Amino acid sequence: MNEPLSRYDVTVTVACDDGSRPDLAAFAVAADQAAWRRSASIISAQLANGIISVVTVTAPDRYAAVAVARAVVSDALNRHAPSSSRSADDCAQHHAEPAA
Repeated sequence: MNEPLSRYDVTVTVACDDGSRPDLAAFAVAADQAAWRRSASIISAQLANGIISVVTVTAPDRYAAVAVARAVVSDALNRHAPSSSRSADDCAQHHAEPAA
């Protein structure tokens, strides 16, 4: 029950298949707020076909870290573009690694 916490860097990529690219500055503000609410940090970059984010999370295991990272990105996307028909979880892919 009392597992030690580790720091994980979780990479989350969100594809923008429909050609609409969100404003990175607005996304960054929403992502920073979402990360702060979950005691995490986030760095994002915009690519030609989407956004790639690295969320740093302190968690007991990789699965918990991935859940927090996906929630951060999902909240940022939903807060930034609430009218989107696709959910953020439908578009997001993730890869978690323990932080160095």
